[in-house]
Amino acid sequence: MPGVHKGGFLPQSHFAPVPTLSMPFVRPKKKLKALHWEKVDAPQVTVWAAHTPTHAAREEKYMELSRKGVLDEVEKLFMAKEIKKIGGSGAKKEEKRQLISNDLRKTFHISLAKFSQISTEEVIRMIIHCDRDVIANETVMNFLQKDDMCVIPDNTAKLLAPYSKDWTGSDALRAETELDPTELTREDQIYLHTAFELRHYWKARIRALLLARTFEPEYDETSGHIKEIVKVSESLRDSVALMNVLGLILDIGNYMNDSNKQATGFKLSSLSRLGMVKDDKNESTFADLVERIVRNQYPEWDHFTDDIGGVVAAQKLNVEQLKLDAKRYIDNIKNVQASLDSGNLSDPKRFHPQDRVSQVVHRSMKDARRKAEQMQLYLDEMTRTYDDIMIFYGEDSTDENARRDFFAKLASFVTEWKKSKEKNIAIEDTRRRNEASLARKRAAHTNASSNAAAGPTGTDGTMSPSSTGAMDTLLEKLRAAAPQARDQRDRRRRARLKDRHEVRVASGQQMPEMAELAKTDPPREENDRGLLSPQSTTSGEASLDRVGDMATISEGEDIADRAASMLQGLRGDGEAISARPISKDGNLKVRRRRESAADEERKARRNRRRTAASTASSGNRDSTLSPAPEQDGSTTLEEPADTSSRGNTHLAAPPRTVISPPSPEGTAGKPVQIDDD
Repeated sequence: MPGVHKGGFLPQSHFAPVPTLSMPFVRPKKKLKALHWEKVDAPQVTVWAAHTPTHAAREEKYMELSRKGVLDEVEKLFMAKEIKKIGGSGAKKEEKRQLISNDLRKTFHISLAKFSQISTEEVIRMIIHCDRDVIANETVMNFLQKDDMCVIPDNTAKLLAPYSKDWTGSDALRAETELDPTELTREDQIYLHTAFELRHYWKARIRALLLARTFEPEYDETSGHIKEIVKVSESLRDSVALMNVLGLILDIGNYMNDSNKQATGFKLSSLSRLGMVKDDKNESTFADLVERIVRNQYPEWDHFTDDIGGVVAAQKLNVEQLKLDAKRYIDNIKNVQASLDSGNLSDPKRFHPQDRVSQVVHRSMKDARRKAEQMQLYLDEMTRTYDDIMIFYGEDSTDENARRDFFAKLASFVTEWKKSKEKNIAIEDTRRRNEASLARKRAAHTNASSNAAAGPTGTDGTMSPSSTGAMDTLLEKLRAAAPQARDQRDRRRRARLKDRHEVRVASGQQMPEMAELAKTDPPREENDRGLLSPQSTTSGEASLDRVGDMATISEGEDIADRAASMLQGLRGDGEAISARPISKDGNLKVRRRRESAADEERKARRNRRRTAASTASSGNRDSTLSPAPEQDGSTTLEEPADTSSRGNTHLAAPPRTVISPPSPEGTAGKPVQIDDD
């Protein structure tokens, strides 16, 4: 057709178009991992211009890679993991529409948890029918009276309007809703059929139901506290003993104060300062003094703590809060009655057809009105009595702090009075026991003095210890305390050797004279043989040595050892006390003293031997036989001894002297000393 525009009227480009790459016809069977390119914008002028084959060439290239198994290997190595949707195979959950807020929905779950297994329609029926399980459940009733249930937000009201019915209109029972309420969630349906559809009287309805459930327990609790306040106030007014105690405190305080601090009365706050005034020894307080005076001098006043003991429990009650609770109780009953008479609950036609709130509330309102009137009487009496008692004790009844702390001040005074009483009684009991103990001691001392003055015989005819010789026996046992077992063995061994003339003599020492030995030795049998002692000792010297040894041991023994020996003698045989070994003492000091006594004894024996040896060497050398220093062996010499004339006619056996070879270091002038221990 003439005039028809053909194609190509737009300006043509002078450049060749950029070739576009299509997908290769060979594709992997499964999805592989992606390789992210950073693409070149103009590959025509780059190295990639020669690597841009045609479509047929690309297909041929991929066919070659497939024949060589390259594509299969790539598909095997770089296969992407499949993402499985959890729960995707299950049936799709039916979604419900939620119109209320999430916070209110959570509150529904918590408050109505008890009815979670009950169907939605049944829960709605229980709430509208005022079922006992709903009314008696405090958690459910507190939730239903919340502002979230009583005040409907505008946005929520607009959303719920198509699902609701208007029960205030005529023929509301046969009316149909615009939308199906079953599309909503469980919580939205409960909220719709209760709080939203009954919103024109919901708040008054819940308040009336709460009153029907709680008016009796609230009355008992509040009236009980009011009666307690009245009772304590009357006890403070009637307690004459308390007034006398307070008067005594005032009199003693004025006596203690100067003329410019005299008072005709004091407030109850001054009672807390009684325990702050200490005595001169800082042991007792003024409160302790007053309690002691009242208990000892005025015992008829001491029972005032029992008269006003109720203040201790009444101090926990707040009178002002009690007044508010009582007024709230009375006002609540009046408001519910007004709602039933001419308010939202007065027209049952505007209620839900199945709502039973009128029947439930009207059954309780008669008793509730009577209790409200009684509560008003209690409240008026408490207010009057409390104000009067505060004025009676000089407190300001209009001061809020004074009204709150009035009972607390008296309760603190009663508590401190009881503590002072316990403290004073404990001190008096201690003093009484001490005086009784001192009296017993004085009586015992007096009896002992009278017995001593009467003589050795007591008043009961028994002999005193001094007359029976018990003290002398005790002193003798202490003097003759048994030595240690080791000292006994050493002393017996030395005595046995001395009797047999078998005392060892070291080489180089001078031998005693044979005649002196024969004279000093006691007569023996001829067949009795022994070693000759190198020491020239007489029987008198031997006895003196024994006495010296005993004295040394007696001086070295500890007083505790003597006391132990004495006790052993008293418990057992007193005559054999010296032969008994003393029990081991674990005390380190006692052991050291014993070792020191033993060392001193050994030193004394060495000194006596040295003296005896020097005496023997300076005597008659003709009658003394000594070994020659050149002889290596031992020489035995026998010499007849002189006869002894001590009442014995037979001759004593001649002693035998054993002479040891001399030591290379010992000489006649300086013999070697050997300790036999």
